[in-house]
This record gives sequence, C-alpha cells and structure tokens, in this order.
Amino acid sequence: MAGQVDEFAGVKLPRSPVYGTKGMVVSGHSLASTSGLRMLERGGSVVDAMISTSAVLCTVLPHATSFGGDAFIIHHDAASKKTQGLNASGYAPAGATPEYFKDGMTVHGPNAASVPGIVRGWERLHQKHGKMPWRDLFADAIDLAENGHPVSRILTSALHLFDHVGKDPGCASIYMPGGVPMSPGDIVKQPALAETIRDIAENGSNVYYEGRIAKSLGEYCQANGGLLSAADFEGYEPEWVDTINTDYRDLDVHVMPPNSYGVLMLMQLNAIKNLPQEAFTGRDEDRLAYLMAAARAAFDEGIPYICDPAVHPAPIDELLGGQMTSKLQAAVRAAAPGQHQRPGVGGTSCITLADGDGNAISVVQSVFHVFGSAFLDPTTGILLNNRMTGFVTDPEHRNVVAPGKKPSHTLNPVMAFKNGKVKYQLTTPGGPAQTISNVQMLTNMIDRGMELSAAIEAPRWSIDGKANILIDDEFPDEVGNALTARGFEIGRASGASYFGSSKCLEILDNGVLVGAADHRREAYAAGC
Repeated sequence: MAGQVDEFAGVKLPRSPVYGTKGMVVSGHSLASTSGLRMLERGGSVVDAMISTSAVLCTVLPHATSFGGDAFIIHHDAASKKTQGLNASGYAPAGATPEYFKDGMTVHGPNAASVPGIVRGWERLHQKHGKMPWRDLFADAIDLAENGHPVSRILTSALHLFDHVGKDPGCASIYMPGGVPMSPGDIVKQPALAETIRDIAENGSNVYYEGRIAKSLGEYCQANGGLLSAADFEGYEPEWVDTINTDYRDLDVHVMPPNSYGVLMLMQLNAIKNLPQEAFTGRDEDRLAYLMAAARAAFDEGIPYICDPAVHPAPIDELLGGQMTSKLQAAVRAAAPGQHQRPGVGGTSCITLADGDGNAISVVQSVFHVFGSAFLDPTTGILLNNRMTGFVTDPEHRNVVAPGKKPSHTLNPVMAFKNGKVKYQLTTPGGPAQTISNVQMLTNMIDRGMELSAAIEAPRWSIDGKANILIDDEFPDEVGNALTARGFEIGRASGASYFGSSKCLEILDNGVLVGAADHRREAYAAGC
C-alpha cells in the first residue's frame, strides 16, 4: 500500500500497525528499531537484536536510558517453551545508610546513582541465547556515538524543561554547547561514549564492572562527593528469576516479581476480571472508575511489599490469592455507578521484539527520572541513573536504603500467553503509572475489541508523581465531571509525560507479527 488510509466508511482510523512474518521490533527510537531489525535479518536471535536495539537506545535517548542504567527483561524461548525474567537492576553502594541520607534521598548528582545493571544483563542473556558474535552487536551504537546522530525533538524538549542538566559539566559539554540546548536536527557526537562502547564490544562486561570503566566511574563519583566506588561495581550479577502470573479472560499474563512493580498490574487484573465485558464497553466514566478503584486498591495493598526480595521476600501467593482478590474486587464494586469512592492520592525506554519462530523478549530499561542523576562522567561518556531515589529513609520500612540493597523499581515489562504461545507483549514508560497504562491497553484489546494501534492511541487515565489522578485532555468535560461527582479528585494533562509511550506487539493466530508504537513520543515499529 502506497499510503495509510485515514478513513474507512467515514470512520477515522488510528495509525496502522506494522505487520511482519519473520521479525518485529518496537522501541523508543527509529534508529534503534531498525538496528534490531537488521540484526534479525542477518540471522541473529531475539536477544542479539534486543542488545543491538538497546545499545542504540542508550546512545540516542540519554533522557530515558543509558549505559549507566538498569533493565527488567522477560524472555520466552519457543523451543523449550521456557519463560524467564532477568532482573538487571543494581544495588546501593557501600555507605548508603538512612543516617547518611538523613535529609532525604538525593535526586541528582553522584549520590543519586546505584550500580548500573544493564551491561552485564545484556552479556548474561547473550551467553544463554545469543547467536551472533558479541562484538558485532554494538556496531550501530558505536557508529552513532562516534560519527553523530540527529537530536530529536523529544530530547531537545527535555533539555529545555529540565534545567538541572545544564548544571552538570559532563551533560552540558555534550548537549548544551555554549550553554544553549541543542535544537532538533542538530548532530551530537559522543567520542568518549564511543570508546566506552567499543571497549565493551571488544572486552565484554568485565571492562565495565571490574576494569577501567568501573574505575573511572568510581573515581569521578568520589571526586564529586559521591559514595559509588569501583569496589561497588566488582562482581555485580543480574538475577535470573521466575516470572509471576495471573489469568485474565483467556490469557496467562506474566510480569517481573518484586523489586519490580509488576505484581501491582496482576493485582489490578485480578480486581477487575470478574466484571462483565459491558463494564468496559459502556460509558467512559464507568470504565475509568472501575480501573481507578482497582489501581488504588492494588497500590495501597501491594506497594509496601515492593522492595529487594533478597531482604524482604514479598508474599506473592497472598497478594495474588483469593482473599486479597476478593478484597480488591470489593473496592472495584464500590466504584459502580451510584456509589462514591475517594481514592488516595520518567526517564524510561522500552523494547518489544519477536521473531517468526515464536521467540520473544520484552524489555523496560531506564535511568529513572528524566536524565537520571544528570551526572555524566566525561571520561567514559556514561550518564548515571538516579535509582537511589527508589529507596526510603524510614528504618522501619521494608524498602529502607542499605548498602548492597536494590531499590523498588517501577519497570513493568509484560508478556501475555494464549494457549501456551506468546499473544501480547506490552511495555511503556511512565514511572508508577506503567502498570496502569498496561492494564488499560490490555483491556482495550481484550474487553473493548480494539486493534493494537487503537488500544495504544486511545485516551488514558494516569497518575502524577504524587499519585494524583489525571485524565487525558482528549476525554470530554462530562467524563471528568462525572468522575468528580462520584468522589474522584481529577486533574487533566496531555502528551506523554504521565501517559507513557507504549511499544507493543501482538502475534496473530496465523503467526503474523503485529507491532504498534505510541504516537505520544518518537516510538517506532519495524517488521520484516
């Protein structure tokens, strides 16, 4: 087809999804998705393609992800029918205690960063499921860092909105030459990062965690008053985990266990799964009230358990069990028409990727807040995360900061199965609202019968950083007024700041791969 059909029988259609039979890559940037697709076309595995895609994202989307960030990954191997999660999140450095952070967790600078996990996560995945040589996976990222890439409108908008970035010498030297943020289409080169990526490609993750990269990052952090040292990096290992799951309609929905927020999505699905389909196909205010009540109840009950499971294992069976589900469903019933309920009050990028043989991988990777710690080591070119802000300082709290401990993570990759085969892969940025957006996309498809693209583009509700409820400006005033009348405190917003930017994939019954990228940012789907 030469062009997209915008209308059919007088009905405006959403942007068309992308179709393929051999491979599909949906990510947060066109350069990243096309890099991963080329890797699949060369005979690489879904893991090879994911690493190539992910490395490019870390190069061109510094406000969302970097070589100094973390990742949560779900991988499905079709031959063995095995689904595994890889928790490639890092831990707090030595000396990170409630007493040290007595004035609160640091948002920016070296003390905001935990040990990054993404690079060793890539390597451990490649060792199990890679086909292509490790060094070949980074060619595109090296080229883009060394020879430059155009700066996107989203990146330049972030540079203008977040003035703390310009206060960091490392960030300013790259993205604000002469003290002025770059403009869309400007070419940015990162020679130090190119050398770092080349070093990782040639020498593996050892150079990052036990070699010159850890040494440089540690020395630069400590020279600027930070806790991280090379010793904190040494011996870091990501963790292979079993995914956790629940049923929803005819699907088996899998997410990552804590320290991920994923369990909160499953709790929301449990809260609404006994509702009739009509609850989702009727008035928007009714549907939203059910979803809001489910999320509020799930967050209230589940968030206290989102912490490092090595320190405080979460009672998953209890959180997903019958007694808790009945409690959550009661909260949803209280949001029915005529009832009143008053609920309480990012920098992330994503990948969904599958091949024609049924193998699939879903990834959410992040530096947490936009530009993470806004602390970039000029020698390595690596921008560090600010995941330390995922901790609390209350000594009695399960998620209290401690040396060698992992903070809670909002990252929520999703893989849903039907009859034992991957059916949907869902990812989105959006901080704590990731689970909320993923529930809406799934119910849009399953309960409202929407095509993948329409499910993504439909207006959403969300929460802001203080858990205040927001609805998309696309909803008419009467929807907001009706929700307010039912006791919900409603705010309005537009764009991607709170509503995320979904990268989703569906596998049809005939094996055709369908990819869709959210219009809210610069996400891109590519298939072959």
